[in-house]
Amino acid sequence: MTAPPEPGVPQPCDLLITHGYILTMDKQRTVYPDGAVAIVGNRIVAVGTTNKIETEWTSSSKIDAAGGVVHPGFIDGHYHAGLHLSRGSITDNPNPPREEGGAGTGVFTRWMNAVEDEDEYASALMAAAEMARNGFTGFVDAATSYSPDAIVEGARAVGIRCSVSDCMLWDIVGGEPMAADIPRAPCDAKRAREGLGGQLKRNSDEDGLARGHVALYGCGSASEELMQEAKALADRSGAVFHQHQNLMVADADYDKTRFGKPALVHFAEKGLVGPNSFFTHMNILEPSEVDAISATGMGLVWHPGNFMYYGISQTGRSRFPGLHKSGTSIAFGTDIAKAWAFGDLGFIAYLVSREWGEYLPSQSILEMFTLGGARALGLPSQLGSIEVGKKADVVVRGNDLPDAQPNVDVVRQLVLVSRTKAVDTVVCNGEMIVRHGRLVKLDESEIYRLARHSAERVAKRAGIAQRTVWPLVA
Repeated sequence: MTAPPEPGVPQPCDLLITHGYILTMDKQRTVYPDGAVAIVGNRIVAVGTTNKIETEWTSSSKIDAAGGVVHPGFIDGHYHAGLHLSRGSITDNPNPPREEGGAGTGVFTRWMNAVEDEDEYASALMAAAEMARNGFTGFVDAATSYSPDAIVEGARAVGIRCSVSDCMLWDIVGGEPMAADIPRAPCDAKRAREGLGGQLKRNSDEDGLARGHVALYGCGSASEELMQEAKALADRSGAVFHQHQNLMVADADYDKTRFGKPALVHFAEKGLVGPNSFFTHMNILEPSEVDAISATGMGLVWHPGNFMYYGISQTGRSRFPGLHKSGTSIAFGTDIAKAWAFGDLGFIAYLVSREWGEYLPSQSILEMFTLGGARALGLPSQLGSIEVGKKADVVVRGNDLPDAQPNVDVVRQLVLVSRTKAVDTVVCNGEMIVRHGRLVKLDESEIYRLARHSAERVAKRAGIAQRTVWPLVA
């Protein structure tokens, strides 16, 4: 497919990518083994074989992909960008002793209460840098950031997209005890209603990197009335409605008790979910809830790592492989990158599916990273595939590393083996933000310095000791 240039005269474009193995992710899942992409401004104007595109388009800025994979930018459907720097400070022991934060107020709650706006900026900046270098061009912030502006500023500095909402909107403690323990985000109906949709103003800039969505914290912390208001607002504004749901047995049981039936069944009956709803986690699902999800057309954000990390897999099988097979839109959400990096969830999802004798094809995993992520971000018509007219979010990978060989099955090699190692160039909104594996716009060493200092400050405020298992000898 190409936009028709003047016959016989190559048209100028701002960036021309040639000789790539292009995974378009269009409806037909067209692949060009020797393909090219032409970009003007922030839009894709042509995609096809290299021979064809080079006769129709020319550019002073040209990237020879040399046979490397070219694919749409990945999008993370749920990430707590303001908490990224808790990685390493908060123990990876799911049942920590007292000295590792295992007594009293939860360790994540203590971290949240110690975070200040400057820390959220440092955290979002570091998260965005890691995402960009791993081939991600956008993310949905997960409704726990005190300062959405700080998250947006960090993402923009790197050059990637984000969608934000106001912080932790809830009006009952219910199934989420943390709702009673966050002074900067008190559990209050008036505050929640006033905050609903507070970031939707960002959607007026169609070419901007930052967007807004409607979000409640969820997991049993919102009344039915608050959910009704959130869903109605999302419907009126054409926005996505996000919340956490059915993370653990405890919060799923709480909702089942208060509604007298499984939560998703109740939500579907009351019109509280629909095609513009994207709920995260959804680890505990009864068969009737699976049917309700399919019937409403809602989307889901999957974190297979948490499913294993918290031992949820011991309570029953993950319903995600079957839901995807039946047509439910699914995105990956890294949540908090405590024991994994951006891009690892596809590999974990594959193993989770195999644990129960199911099979999640590599092609499905790539759909979740791209098309599912675009829908979670609220831009399915603009992102998620390499097509004429869509925004130019494109990743070019190298194939000159052992993990990319022998590359007989390109998609499997990409999502299960090399994963993020081969990312060479990242273009977001038509702008090159990663080249030769390094950020283009920023000094990475300065980002790392800010991140380390912020992590140390927050840990100290939170009373989290930086412990080592082995002795340190100076």
